[in-house]
Parts: sequence; C-alpha cells; structure tokens
Amino acid sequence: MTQFVLFLHVLGAILMGIYLMMPFLAARIGGLQGQARTGFLSLLYTANRVGQFVLVIEFLTGGYLVSKGNYAVSWMITAVVLFLALGAFTGILGKQLRLGLSDESGKSIAGQLGKIRLFSNLTGIVFLLIIFIMKYYNLFG
Repeated sequence: MTQFVLFLHVLGAILMGIYLMMPFLAARIGGLQGQARTGFLSLLYTANRVGQFVLVIEFLTGGYLVSKGNYAVSWMITAVVLFLALGAFTGILGKQLRLGLSDESGKSIAGQLGKIRLFSNLTGIVFLLIIFIMKYYNLFG
C-alpha cells in the first residue's frame, strides 16, 4: 500500500510542476491581445485549478507517508506551513485569473496583470521551497 501511495505522491508532484512554469507563463500575458490573451488566461486558470486539486491529493498522500515514517517535527511543521502557503497563493492567483476572465472585452485583465504575475512568482518560489525540503528532509534533524 505504501508503494502505491508513494507512486501517487510522486505523480502528483510531477503534475504540480506547472507551478514552476507559472511565473514564466504569466510573464507572457502582457504581450498578448484580445482573444489570445483571454484564451491564455483561461488555460492558466484551468492549470491552476488542476494544480489545486493535485495539491489536496499531495497533502493527503504526504500525510499517509509521514505517518509511516520517522520525520523531525520541525520538518513536518515546515512542510505543512509551505503547503498552506501554496494553497493560499494558488487560491488568490485563481481569483485574480477569474477576475481577469470575467470581462469579455478584456479590459479588466490589464488591472489584474500585476497581481497575476506577483502570485505566479510566489507560487513558483513556494513550490521550489517545497521541493527543496522534500528532497533534503534530513537537514531538519
């Protein structure tokens, strides 16, 4: 059972790799116009929603794997805080993407563009930190 859950956990981590690409993808929004911009935002919104769903699966499978292992409490606290931060940032990013998509003319996208870039960058950084602590869990004692 543990091997199957580990497989799901690794598969979920691969799927969440979109968050490492999100800052670069969000930087491209400014250069697009009209329907291309709306379509690209729609794609980012869908990718973010899938990432949020996978984040929940990662949290559950990770909790199961932690219950089967021996990890430092400081590492577990750090992991949970980073997962909660990623969940918060992706939720805020989703709201900004949704607000940008709400206007059919595309004028509201310009107002949301700075926040979309900011939260895309934050999700990329936090996800990179999560990868780091998952790889180097032994640094926590």
